[in-house]
Amino acid sequence: MIKQSLLLASVATWAFAPSHALAQDQTPEPSLSDDQTDEPETNTDDDNVIVVTGLKRDQAFVDVPVSVQVFGEELIEDAGITRPEDFLALTPNVAFQTSNNAGEFFINIRGQTSVRQSEGAVAIVIDGVQLATQNEFNGELFDIEQIEILKGPQGALYGRNAAAGALIIRTKEPTDTFEGMVRGRYGNWNSAKLDASVGGPIIPGSLRFRLSGSIRDTDGPYQNIATGENVMRATEQIGRFRMIWDDGGPTTVDFRLNGSEFEGGAIAFNAQVIGSTQGGVPVTEIDTDDTSLPFTADVPGDNLQTKYSSAIKIDHDFEWATFTSVSSYSRIIDRYQAKNFPYGSFSFPGNEFVSDALSPGLDLNILAAFGDNTQRFRIDNEAFIQEFRLTSPGDQRLRWQIGFFYLNSDRDFTTEQGLNGRLQTDAMGNLLPPFVIQGTTIGAPVAPVERLLIGGGAILPTRGIDGPETSNGTLNFDMNSFGAENFAPFGNIQYDITDDIEFQVALRYDIENRDVTTLTPDIPNPFFGIAPGAPAATYNLCVANTGRTADECFEDRTFRQLQPKVTLTYKFPSGNGSVFANYGRSFKSGGFNPIGTRAVLVQGLPDILVEDSYDKEVSDSFEIGFKSQFLNRRITVNGAVFYTEVENAQQFEFFPTGGIQAISQIAQTEIFGAEIDINARVTDSLTLFAGAGFIDDEITDIDSQDPADRADIIGNRIPFVPDYNINAGFQLNQPISDNLELIARGEYTRTGTIWYDQRNAVNTERSPIDLVNARLGIGNDTLEFALWSRNLFDEDYNSDAVVILPVAHAVFRAPDRSYGVEARYKF
Repeated sequence: MIKQSLLLASVATWAFAPSHALAQDQTPEPSLSDDQTDEPETNTDDDNVIVVTGLKRDQAFVDVPVSVQVFGEELIEDAGITRPEDFLALTPNVAFQTSNNAGEFFINIRGQTSVRQSEGAVAIVIDGVQLATQNEFNGELFDIEQIEILKGPQGALYGRNAAAGALIIRTKEPTDTFEGMVRGRYGNWNSAKLDASVGGPIIPGSLRFRLSGSIRDTDGPYQNIATGENVMRATEQIGRFRMIWDDGGPTTVDFRLNGSEFEGGAIAFNAQVIGSTQGGVPVTEIDTDDTSLPFTADVPGDNLQTKYSSAIKIDHDFEWATFTSVSSYSRIIDRYQAKNFPYGSFSFPGNEFVSDALSPGLDLNILAAFGDNTQRFRIDNEAFIQEFRLTSPGDQRLRWQIGFFYLNSDRDFTTEQGLNGRLQTDAMGNLLPPFVIQGTTIGAPVAPVERLLIGGGAILPTRGIDGPETSNGTLNFDMNSFGAENFAPFGNIQYDITDDIEFQVALRYDIENRDVTTLTPDIPNPFFGIAPGAPAATYNLCVANTGRTADECFEDRTFRQLQPKVTLTYKFPSGNGSVFANYGRSFKSGGFNPIGTRAVLVQGLPDILVEDSYDKEVSDSFEIGFKSQFLNRRITVNGAVFYTEVENAQQFEFFPTGGIQAISQIAQTEIFGAEIDINARVTDSLTLFAGAGFIDDEITDIDSQDPADRADIIGNRIPFVPDYNINAGFQLNQPISDNLELIARGEYTRTGTIWYDQRNAVNTERSPIDLVNARLGIGNDTLEFALWSRNLFDEDYNSDAVVILPVAHAVFRAPDRSYGVEARYKF
């Protein structure tokens, strides 16, 4: 409540106003914007000139000294962009990962990765407000005016978690003209989507508003063959309200309010365990390319996510400088649950979870090794951000800016594992021995093991620990609160050495304090007694493994980092291009795993690289790039080469038998890369485009001095980084009458090989993927009807994988072909 009161009481906000929609001939074209720009001016001098507001000033596209991809309003509509992945796939050296719940969406740029339970490597800014966590971003896109993807180090300008780049999104602003839009879409999987917006003046010339919303519902592409559950179903509602006061005076006020709710399936992974048969399909090897396993879990996956954010902004023009400030508050709650690894039902006729003839000599039984268990997660992120900035006018040779940034965030993370069923009791209701072994009540971890649990198939709705007498008794329970407080003064200057040479320097100093508090109840865990008659172990991971009392289960660290960026630009006297070079240092803060994590893991995995605390991730990047335009700006060619060295790259680790999700680190990695994109307006109606990005990356050092570890890891590829991606396509806007045009678009993308763990284990890489999207429509400025398809040729592939053991693997299947019809009306 205090943070919300501060927000509502604030009279200033963080300024952000990138350029308006680009010229009609745009396909994905580089330009630049900044969450710290001045208010936008007209950004098209004619149909062929693109003006962008990069580096805090409006600039011609060819002069912007940063590699950037821009999607304007018309391109967003013509390409049918409705999800983040729709435009990220069209950007050289940009990769993304979608996975098991609405909050899991990670963007990787130029080989620098974002992973689960860690800070992002890409700053995401929506309407001038930087998201506190990258997980907030995944969702439907609608009523969008411009999207910009900045590549390379942006920490000096955007602050924390911008080491790989920044993603800038601007929704449509309210105007003094009453206007609106309605768009409906229907497709396979019983999918429907409705977007609507309306806006205009409240007090003409002074106060205006815009209200927009989106509703989406789909069964999703796949069904569980055991239960009929639609495992990737989704229902989502999003609403936005924006109000601007601007009476022509020196002060403007911008207020924004956003909210959404998502409900759908979750954790729709398939387990590849050598020697098992799942849904009648035998697993003979680990293979990330294999999509043949059906879904057979007896526990439905469920995900409920709610998001809320608000911001209020005031800009005041003193003539000699503009003072800007933003206050923002956001909260995201993610709750998701499902069957735990190996995900399938042990009673389903097509499942044989026993290692036998398929794996001679492997007598580990899956039921005993992993159990018949459920898993549940609750993540609650809350953040308050305040930034103040003073910016000089843009029409002078020396331009400057100074400011201060503050963030306070709390992240509560709760994990729970439970039995998928109830333990047996005697006639008097007493629990029958022997001890539970990972969800079973008999046997040892060798074949055969009999499942003696009664019932199952559901997760209790309670929050907290459930006893052994219930149908979903709690095996493991871990609750932690992670806090972060960041202070960062910053400044930057741009100086025109000559009319053709510009020098820019930016500097930011971040001080970030991190802490962790274990909130798990210090009560006995009846499922893990030490010996018959001995006291049960405690649920509290910290108390059980560190010798501390519950009150002592707290740690904090402070991370400090100077983030400089220096850029030199030469602009061709002809005005048709530029060459730039830059250096930048950026960082992601270090942090904590739950206290006691390492002590648990080393008992069974002595070579584990996970620690209870991990260091900050620091990267140094160098880049040389060029922009050029030919034939009256009808052809644009842009390219760059870069080198990045990263220390302590953060990586995700999952351990299903303990319900542990943790962060490890790679001591040092090196990344070399190059990229190019070409756009050609062949005729007034037809544009061709193509792009390519190439990455040569390597793990050059790890923290372990164990010779076996070093031999297994050093020299390997970095996880989650494709070695290349390419795209090509066309956009046709052909007039067919005085007020109608034919709209046709085709896109081809290819994503290279990706590995999913730092050990590059055999068969854990995914082979290159080829995808084709198409759209065909007819319309004008008021009405439009279109047919569309994504993954037109129905490519089967997995979009995510989690490497667990040499004989166990988990893969997440990407959607197959989707198609449908769309109609849009503007007024």
